Amino acid sequence: MTPQLFKQENNAKAEEFKRFLPVNVTLSFRSIAPAIALCERKYLLPLLGEALFDRLAAYYNDGCDNGVLQALLELCQFALIRLAFWQEYDILSVSLGDKGASDNAGENRLYRYQSEALKANLKNEGFDQLDAILEYCEKQIDEMEEFRESPCHIASGNSLVRNTREFNEIYNINNSRLVFLKMRYYIAAVEDLEARHHLGDAFYNELLVADHAQDKYKRIIPNLKKFLVFHSIHEGIAELHQLPTEKGLIFQSAISNRVSEEQYAPVPAKEMERTRADYKRKAERYMAAVIDTLKQYPDDYPAYFSFAGANAPQSKNIRRDNTNKKIFLA
Repeated sequence: MTPQLFKQENNAKAEEFKRFLPVNVTLSFRSIAPAIALCERKYLLPLLGEALFDRLAAYYNDGCDNGVLQALLELCQFALIRLAFWQEYDILSVSLGDKGASDNAGENRLYRYQSEALKANLKNEGFDQLDAILEYCEKQIDEMEEFRESPCHIASGNSLVRNTREFNEIYNINNSRLVFLKMRYYIAAVEDLEARHHLGDAFYNELLVADHAQDKYKRIIPNLKKFLVFHSIHEGIAELHQLPTEKGLIFQSAISNRVSEEQYAPVPAKEMERTRADYKRKAERYMAAVIDTLKQYPDDYPAYFSFAGANAPQSKNIRRDNTNKKIFLA
């Protein structure tokens, strides 16, 4: 496999690689090239779309002067070399032959905690850079019209929570694109099933294409995004048995272990259900705030009121005054 965004002639002594990652001059292009090509197809092509990826590859080979594409190329190369090393890390550490595998490291072998930390750093920096690529393409979309055909651009246009940054502003995931990609499935489900149920298809479609800088949308979009994020966390915990932590969303909770490693144990069912219920309550309160705002300005939201009518409930919870009552209703 031959990479499109790195050349062998530019890496006789890893010159191009060293611009983006401190590697040794003995690194051969041939050893890492298949991994770079794989990462181009696996991660970059779905991000940019085929048309923009082909244009970028043509620019790299032709060497014409284009500042916008040059900046995009450098962002892509930064991500690719890290993802390629992460992807190929274990194979690069050994030699494969007729007699099987042998260790290349010899006496210079890293400790396990060092190896794991390096792999985690390569992976996180590589995936985080993919978000930087997305943001750059969105900002420069008038100069790169091909990006409008990208699957990522199309998908972000069908959601109110469009990228890692927007999710992270509401719930801290350490700006991890990996966590956001995992949660995007649940965000889409919440938008399709819950948000449209509360607001109606016509009004929700209006919100997707609206200018959110307008006052009538600024009143409701922040709380609506919070509803989507917290409800998606509620759904994610239910299906994946994950627990939100300061490190993001992980499958288990940490237990004490040696300094060099972390071990994890399953989250107790009661704790997980309690956390799940907390996020659902948060989500419902934000949706109630959205509907309360809509009812304060009925003339600004005709699409919503044609769906819900004038007496739309703020939430699905039944409420009553229990004072001096023998039967209590939650």
